[in-house]
Amino acid sequence: MSDDLDAWMTAARDHGDQNAFAMVVEKCHHLIRATLLRETAEPELADEIAQEALTRAWAKREQYRPGTSPRAWLLTIARSQLMEHHRRQDRDRRHMRELVRQELLRQAPQEVDTEHQARLAALKHCLTEIGEDHRQLIDLVHNQGLTSDAAADVLGIKAPACRQRLSRLQRILRECAQKRIDVGP
Repeated sequence: MSDDLDAWMTAARDHGDQNAFAMVVEKCHHLIRATLLRETAEPELADEIAQEALTRAWAKREQYRPGTSPRAWLLTIARSQLMEHHRRQDRDRRHMRELVRQELLRQAPQEVDTEHQARLAALKHCLTEIGEDHRQLIDLVHNQGLTSDAAADVLGIKAPACRQRLSRLQRILRECAQKRIDVGP
């Protein structure tokens, strides 16, 4: 059986044989999904990451070394995809929430210094200048607590595009607020 997997994976690697790769996927998909399900405890997420891992494996099939275990190779890719998913989640949480939570949504008590109040006022003004789609993105990520991937699904865009928008929006809001502070009231 493992000899068959190696032969199929080698054929996929050397000749771009999609049918051979499909046989490898058929024999290994359950193991990959079970491993990811054990790590995530979320069936939909495990399926999504398994699909990403198999897509990446096909794209990187030339890196497979004949004579090694296709199962181990695919599991390594799946674990890498899982770690990337966790990194994206962490980055998303820090990304926009930090800016908005610290500068906008925190109620400034009276004893807060004037610099903080100026930054808060500047950011509030800058938020009025952004488009509705950007405000919706802020609401989804910050107020509703969605990840950028989940927000991308709601907005009907691809996850990398959503992460890029969040990054660009954060930079724009910081620059806008800083310009307003520098110019003064």
